[in-house]
Amino acid sequence: MSDPRASSRVPHARITIALLWLAATGIAAYWLSFFTGGEVRAASNDCYVVFERSFPAPDGFVALCALLSAEGLRRREPWALLFGLLAAGGFYFLGFIDVAFNLWNDMYREIGPAMAAEIAINLFSFGFATWLCVFFWRERRALGV
Repeated sequence: MSDPRASSRVPHARITIALLWLAATGIAAYWLSFFTGGEVRAASNDCYVVFERSFPAPDGFVALCALLSAEGLRRREPWALLFGLLAAGGFYFLGFIDVAFNLWNDMYREIGPAMAAEIAINLFSFGFATWLCVFFWRERRALGV
């Protein structure tokens, strides 16, 4: 008996896989910059740096979920849905906690290049999380879930 997933087409799967890889790579690049040159730091005060230093592990978890989801999606495995939704939740959390910190600490008062990049990252986080939720919910049956 053949696998029903093998014959079913998953629209936008390639785009989603590429975005998942892009997001995971972007997370790694962000932390590489943060801990080496610091170009991505939106501020240099102690409060901001201490706050940001608490995020490599959560970001790493989100990146890992993104990579696992990408691989599962490439293989058309049902577990791609699980890791895709975990990644989506992680991106929502990271976006909301970042925006909340920036609002509570008046970080948007002066928007330089690093803060503009942080805003772009937040917008990507919200948009991509929504993309993942919609994509995986719509395609759950094609993935055998």
